[in-house]
Amino acid sequence: MEKEKKTKNGNTIKILTIVLAMILISMIGFIGIYTRKQNRMENIIEGYDLAMDLKGSRVVSIAPVEDKETVIKDAEGNKIEEDLTDEEIAEKGYTKEEIDNNADKKTKDNFENAKNIIQKRLKDLGVDNNIIKLNEETGEITLEIEENTNTDQIVSEIPVEGKFEIVDSKSNELLMDNSNIKEVNVVYGSDTNGTMVYLQIVFTDEGKAKLEEITNTYARVENETTDENVTNENTTNETTDENATEDNTAEEEQKEIILKIDDQDIMTTSFDQPIKTGKLELSVGTSSTDNDKIQTYVEKARSIATELNNGKLPMQYEITGNEYIISDIETDLIQKVSIGIIVVIAISAICLIIKFKLNGFISIFTTSGFMASFLMLIRYANVKISLEGIFAIAVIAIIDYLLIWKLLENAKGEEISEKIQKTYINFMLKIMPICIMAISFCFINWIPISSFGMVMFWGIVLLIIYNWIITVPVLKMRGKKRK
Repeated sequence: MEKEKKTKNGNTIKILTIVLAMILISMIGFIGIYTRKQNRMENIIEGYDLAMDLKGSRVVSIAPVEDKETVIKDAEGNKIEEDLTDEEIAEKGYTKEEIDNNADKKTKDNFENAKNIIQKRLKDLGVDNNIIKLNEETGEITLEIEENTNTDQIVSEIPVEGKFEIVDSKSNELLMDNSNIKEVNVVYGSDTNGTMVYLQIVFTDEGKAKLEEITNTYARVENETTDENVTNENTTNETTDENATEDNTAEEEQKEIILKIDDQDIMTTSFDQPIKTGKLELSVGTSSTDNDKIQTYVEKARSIATELNNGKLPMQYEITGNEYIISDIETDLIQKVSIGIIVVIAISAICLIIKFKLNGFISIFTTSGFMASFLMLIRYANVKISLEGIFAIAVIAIIDYLLIWKLLENAKGEEISEKIQKTYINFMLKIMPICIMAISFCFINWIPISSFGMVMFWGIVLLIIYNWIITVPVLKMRGKKRK
């Protein structure tokens, strides 16, 4: 008898401990943990990653650059190079026309190619949540992307042409271009001054052969001093015309290349020896031990790598529109929905207490702990929350409520532990189709569906684990206590 009493007291302490733990988890999940930072209180719990339909978006329009020129033509259509006034043009029977130098590039295929290149760039930049539209008549591309701290940087990189060239420094002869690039990577190195960031350009087989030829042709010329050029001590300061001519010839033989990206000179150099690996490494910034500086260099290198890896735009584009669009969901609507949810939760909690008494009261705390844990999980799992994701949260809450109701219904009579365990397993088997559906939705590359799928997936995973570890043991202990 005394042993049974100790067991009941032990179960009571365990249940109270679990309830207190659930209250603490609920406070953290629903309210947060605040610490003082720069004279203000800041929540250290991760925030929600909201989709564009909830937090607004950036709408950017880009269009082909207008390269128009006014030309004068005679009656036969020949171009007149003279600078004439309107009176002189009329007097001679000439006509003045405005022509677009990019007209031959403005084709449907080029417009579609530009759209595909920009889509690839956005993917490499980690902007999966985007909407892109193409005007096939004008070539204008409209993008809708999520708003965050990196949006301005991303927007500035969207219209960049991504043209790569290696040219002769004197003749400007084109030696290599984008067609010779296989891939571009960001790599790291180190020296005595710290970490160095490099842009590694890997060339195709044809580009590799060209690079070896170029680096051999443009090798540095060293002025070697022979015995014939050395005079005795009495004539050390004298330089003959013949030696000067030889030095000038050596300087004239020194050839250099210019590496350009988007018509900007990145570097002018020659080479110590031929490069046979097919890889060209360009330093970005200087070596440093400052993490912020290194990260800045990395971001710059990644931007260039993104531009070069996804091909050159078929023509130059420019930004024609850039505006922030506020979410259509008004604050009043959110408040009304929140009030409605609170009312539903309150009614559901009252129903549990009326129907199942103390068991129902205890279940309110375990359910609250589950929802708080769930909300923290989707935040730290970086789940994108859209309207559909919010709906999925509500669905998970309903499923959990139904599970609790079923468990409480069977938490009475004889063999309570076996009944609870059997009820739990049967319920989980019934929701397996929902779990399979959620997993399949996770792989759909459309934010409304993937958000719903990810929220459902993590919700069901937590539902299975949490209730098996917390809810089921609590109800078993309550059953033993009543015996």
